[in-house]
Amino acid sequence: MAEHASVVRITRFEPVPGKRDELVTQLERGAEGMRQLEGCFGVQICTIRETPGTATQRAELASSLAARPPEVQHLTPV
Repeated sequence: MAEHASVVRITRFEPVPGKRDELVTQLERGAEGMRQLEGCFGVQICTIRETPGTATQRAELASSLAARPPEVQHLTPV
């Protein structure tokens, strides 16, 4: 039987103008460590199709690279 996540956490970051690549690099570094956590089914860095300047990750990052605090959502299956 395949295991599935019971909670999906999505965090959205709006990069400071000109800092998108740096932000994505930092998010990728953090994702590497999270992938090793027990119970973690996966970590991805994505761009939102409708708002391509926004990066998402299932984590938080406090950084001068984000234009505002990250928006966090927890999704649970129904």
